Amino acid sequence: MEIYIKADGKYFGHWGCIVVFKERGNIIYWDFVLRENYFNYLLSFSKIKDLGYKVLGLTSDWHSSLVASFKTAFPDLPHQRCLVHTQRECEALLTKNPETEAGRDLLQIVKLLNAIKNINERDIWILWLTRFGKRYEAVLKERTYSEDKTHWQYTHRKLRKTYRMLDGSLDHLFLYLENENIEKDTNSLEAEFKHLKKKLAVHNGLKRSRRINFNKWYFYLKSHDTKS
Repeated sequence: MEIYIKADGKYFGHWGCIVVFKERGNIIYWDFVLRENYFNYLLSFSKIKDLGYKVLGLTSDWHSSLVASFKTAFPDLPHQRCLVHTQRECEALLTKNPETEAGRDLLQIVKLLNAIKNINERDIWILWLTRFGKRYEAVLKERTYSEDKTHWQYTHRKLRKTYRMLDGSLDHLFLYLENENIEKDTNSLEAEFKHLKKKLAVHNGLKRSRRINFNKWYFYLKSHDTKS
């Protein structure tokens, strides 16, 4: 079965993380792990292959371990960076009210990211980002030195980080515009996690082992195999 998938992990306090893989409205695989890391995600991709699925593409929040493991398991497949997560992360770095003109200009560009619906809008957005990079090149490279001149750091680190994140992700931000089967965000997985947390809150006194089983049953009953 050929599928395009979304993947995400959610920590539940100190007792671990559930990693979930979804194909449109179907949960196809999930696992409970101690943490999100390269080897756990690589094992998950291996098990998805063993289940008979042929993965054609992925959408994720761009967790470093997920990016690396997907590249190892499927080196030639498209990987869409979730626009919601990306925009949210950029806005957190810039804050709601940036102190600099450069920060305010970049924030306006960031706020349009998740609203891009076609190739023309994409090209205009990339043009704005490119012009921003040229206009504020000196600002992005500005350094602040220690009193003894032995150490330095970029003066506008968060601004620089935001710009470099966007500029370095251009090959992965707009894949959904060229392939309608690739989803631009992982919102449906976020909704699953919120629903699960509400369910768990009703059973707040469960021991760790029972909470883990609760997670597993929740996703089993929502899985593609169960629906089939």
